[in-house]
This record gives sequence, C-alpha cells and structure tokens, in this order.
Amino acid sequence: MKTELSAEALELEQVVEAALRKAGGFELVRQAEAGEPSGTVRTLLAEIGVWELRPRESAVDGEAAAAVCRAAGRFALPYPVAQRLAGDPESGVDAVAVVPLPSPRINLADVDPALSWFALDGRGRRAPVVSTGARVGSKLGALACPVELGEWSGDGGLTPLALTLPCWVLLGMVDEALRMTRRHLLDRQQFGRPLATFQALQFQLADTAAQLQGFEELAKYTLWSVLSGQPGAATDAVALRMSALETAEAVFRTGHQMFGAMGFCDETDLSWLSRHSQPIRRLPWGRSQTQARLLETVESVPLASLFTDTGEDLLVTGT
Repeated sequence: MKTELSAEALELEQVVEAALRKAGGFELVRQAEAGEPSGTVRTLLAEIGVWELRPRESAVDGEAAAAVCRAAGRFALPYPVAQRLAGDPESGVDAVAVVPLPSPRINLADVDPALSWFALDGRGRRAPVVSTGARVGSKLGALACPVELGEWSGDGGLTPLALTLPCWVLLGMVDEALRMTRRHLLDRQQFGRPLATFQALQFQLADTAAQLQGFEELAKYTLWSVLSGQPGAATDAVALRMSALETAEAVFRTGHQMFGAMGFCDETDLSWLSRHSQPIRRLPWGRSQTQARLLETVESVPLASLFTDTGEDLLVTGT
C-alpha cells in the first residue's frame, strides 16, 4: 500500500497551482460564469504538459494527475481536468464522467467543444455523449449541462478512476476552504482579540481539520488501489466518494459558520468554492445515493480499504 504522492507529482502540483494563481486564480471561475471561453485554461495546462499524462498507463502519471486535480480544485477551476485525465485518449475517449440516470447531466460538459465525451453509469457501462444541452444555470450548478447519450456498451474499466479523480478536485476545494477559514479566524477580532483565540472555535476547527486529514489519507489509499488494479478498487472508489461528501459537508459548514453572512457573498472566495463544489457533490449521486451504491457494491466486491483485518468498520472518514 502506498499513501504518499511521488516528489514529481507534488512538484507538478506546485507548478500548476502557481500558474493558475498567476493566470487569475478565482477570476477564472468568475469569467466562466459570465460566459467567457475557457481557452486560456486549456492552453495553460497544455503548456505545462498536463494533457500528456497517462494515468491509466503509469502509476507515476496517475499520482501526478491526482495532484493536478487537487491544484485545480483550490481555485474551483472551470475546466473538466479530472474528467479529461480520467479518459482514454488512445481509444478516442477524451473525457469521461459518471452520470445520474435517467436524466444524465455532466458538469463542465460544454466548456471545451473539442472534447469527445463518454458517460458512465457506474455499473460497468459507457455511452457516447451525442449532444449537450444548455447549462442549468442555477446557483448550485451554473456550469452543469444535460446531455443526450448514444448506445451503451462495456465501460472498459473506466469507472474507478472516473470516480476517484473528481474526489481529488474536491479535496483541493475543501483544503483551500479550511485554509481560508483559519486565516479568517486569525485576521478577524472580537472583544479586542482574534477569533482564533476562542476555545470553542479552536475545537470546531480542530475537529474539521482531523476529518479533512482522514479524507486525504483515504484519497491517497484509493488512488493506489485504483492505479495498481486492486480487486476492491471499484468499491474503494465509491467509499472515497462517500468520505468526500461527508468531509465537504463538514468543512463548508464550518467555513460558513465562522465567516458568517460574509461567507455567502461572492466577494469572498469561499463562496465560489462552496457553490462550485455543489455539482461535484451532487453528480452523479448525492450522499444517500452514494451510500446506497456503496452498500450495493460491497455485496459483490469486498471492501478492504482502511479497515482492520477483522473487517470492522474503522474507515477513516472522521465521523
């Protein structure tokens, strides 16, 4: 079992994060909601060499892909980085996404018209996306689109990585959200002293940080499981999504509570992270649906994950 990313992956993450910050950071997602094209992001990542990664062929590339997804999540990057890196360009599959049925929707499906998309049902089937509808445009899914699918066929083992990499995007989002919250508590004062000195807030932040740490360790384990083709990789990927949803709920709840009303204003970057985490948290399945899918998957594939040898449920989710 390997639960540490390679030095090369961490270095690439730093390069991507620095490049995105220089390109505007959260201004990129603001521009995307305003309808501006995403060519800048696509070209920027191409120049760094992101699209040359082949996570399905190399574990080193897989770790680098996960690190890039985490860097993209820190800015709620309005480009389908995880979906594209989870694809299989050699077979004509540019980007993949697990979709809800019977009404399939894909987040960021229309930002790059040049991509050839395939939808996965999470049960071993895939279908080509033949057309993309208008964006939903809601506050909780501004860049999500309904899609029309072609005929279903076998997915070729695409699903585990397609579920895992979006969780790394969400990991970047919640990690950045917690960092913002900590900075806010240090900067803001109440009764003549920083909010960070209040013990109740310290305890709440510590509990949230512990849950985030558990999610991160599980994300590393699942990445190893998927990239190395472990027997329970498909179940591990669903379990990771369950942990991701629980952690995101806790982190953003803490952030909004400590920011107060200001945390819901678009003048704060926390608001953009929170809103653009919603499509990842809702698609393809919400918390209850993911839990049901996990129980269903466990019936056919034993869940090893971060468990004891006796099989007792000691999964590190922070709950």
